[in-house]
Amino acid sequence: MENNSPDCEICGLESQGFHFGVLSCRACSAFFRRTATSPKWAMKKCANPKKCEPGIAGYQCKPCRLKRCYEVGMDTKKFQFDRDGLLVRTKKTKDLPKSFEIFVGRPEYVLFCTPGTSAQISNPKTLIDVSYLVDKASKILLDGPEKPLIARDQLHKLAIGFSFLGNTATEMKEFNHSTKEDVMKIWEFYFLTVARWLTYFDEFQKLEHEVQMQILLAIWHVWGRLDKLLATAVNRRRGYCPTKNLLTLSNGVFIDMDKQEVDVEWMTNYNPEQVLTFIDGVRARELISDIDPLVDLEPSDIEAAYMLAQLSFHYAGKRYPGEIEEICDHLQDVLASNLHDYYLQDRKMERYSGRLAKLMKVNGAVQKNIWENRSKIEISKTFDMLSIEISHPEMFYDTGF
Repeated sequence: MENNSPDCEICGLESQGFHFGVLSCRACSAFFRRTATSPKWAMKKCANPKKCEPGIAGYQCKPCRLKRCYEVGMDTKKFQFDRDGLLVRTKKTKDLPKSFEIFVGRPEYVLFCTPGTSAQISNPKTLIDVSYLVDKASKILLDGPEKPLIARDQLHKLAIGFSFLGNTATEMKEFNHSTKEDVMKIWEFYFLTVARWLTYFDEFQKLEHEVQMQILLAIWHVWGRLDKLLATAVNRRRGYCPTKNLLTLSNGVFIDMDKQEVDVEWMTNYNPEQVLTFIDGVRARELISDIDPLVDLEPSDIEAAYMLAQLSFHYAGKRYPGEIEEICDHLQDVLASNLHDYYLQDRKMERYSGRLAKLMKVNGAVQKNIWENRSKIEISKTFDMLSIEISHPEMFYDTGF
């Protein structure tokens, strides 16, 4: 990569940024740091004035080099926040690696020790109270399924139950600019949809209510990740998604990932490009390539129900080792047995391992996406990027909020 950094003002070699208030190389910066407070070299005179000139070899003696440092304005009291060499290149900043140093214009270690830089100082925290959602979902689980349903086994009930859910957010329209209200509508849609869906799972309904709620709070957004991929694959086959940048939700909402804009003023004081990489919904772009296998495989309703359940309960089990993990393993075993019967009896497939492996590969990609983005979420928390407080933070673990 071409480096157009200007020359060091002391020795004339390539500079690496601002040091002590002057554009200089790291060697001259280190020299000034060692000698600036020592009277030894400041009192001495040049031993050979004819050879002591700036050039390829720099200055030949320390007194002249120190004198030059002072002449160009070096001062130990000066501390430059933009000393990183990347910032003095002529390439546009937008082409540089996206790091916190680039975002805020100062070295990352300054953020740890400089008070008053948090987004929360100028933008007080916004309280997001989702108690009404939690209460509503709790009632749904207590009341049980909205419609009576008889099916051959529990996996079939989950598949048929999904078709009973319908569009729970009919007021939502196609949008590419997401406001606070839009984001919260998506939360509501998925949280309550998953709660209704689980009422059709008899084994889940046998669990204690507190355990049911703990699992629901953990899995709703994971379920939603896969739902976006499955819904988009269906709409691609129907011809409703002519381009691969379109993402759809099962409630019919279309989002153009290339045109998507998210209003972040309510959640942060940082610029959108600094924040969006950490937000769950925006990270869906990373999974678009996993839609192609679903288009080719064309999962049946039974297979889609199994994929949603397997991903969700596997995630909940890993998140809560111990009793919850054992419960989730049992739920997966029940559904796996139902899936085996489906392949043998309905599909007449004695050898279905290859097809199932391809479906589970998509689930694995979603799970991997969650794991890989945990580091981003931790960084976001470390730097207080979001100025929001949520009444039930356990509901948003692994989402970026």
